[in-house]
Amino acid sequence: MSSCNRRFLLMGGALALGGCGFRPLYGGGTGSGPGQLLQSVQVERESGELGFRVHESLIERLRPAAGDSPLRLITRTRLTRDSIAIEEDDQVTRFNLRVFTRYTLQRAGAAPSAAPLAEGEVRSIAAYNATSSQYATLVAERQVLRRTADEIADKIVRRLAVAYDPAWGA
Repeated sequence: MSSCNRRFLLMGGALALGGCGFRPLYGGGTGSGPGQLLQSVQVERESGELGFRVHESLIERLRPAAGDSPLRLITRTRLTRDSIAIEEDDQVTRFNLRVFTRYTLQRAGAAPSAAPLAEGEVRSIAAYNATSSQYATLVAERQVLRRTADEIADKIVRRLAVAYDPAWGA
């Protein structure tokens, strides 16, 4: 294929994407669109170790601007732990952690009954091994919780960026 044909193909593809409503997620940079949205969200603190880790992961990804934020993100995280490998002597050697986080994006100062701008639930499943050393098992569980919180935060930020609507005023 000649370079001239390639150029026409690329230009035609770009025009087709523009005509169908496609827009780059971060096309305007951090000063506009989803980039601006992410900086204008205040993340509400959640209780518990896992809630704290999800909160810190969200703050790390959103990097909210100092001061009053026009939007508020509320999360509710729950964890279930399942034994998935049990030895003949009834010792559990592997656990599955399932994390479910429900998130709601609202305008700051909005009544709790006000319609949310965005809401949903994200999930993550992780596993770790239990060893004869309690310390090693505890460290493994904490590392899995940290990775899970990061994954949950990534999913929430991605969903908020995709759901962004300029009418939100962020």
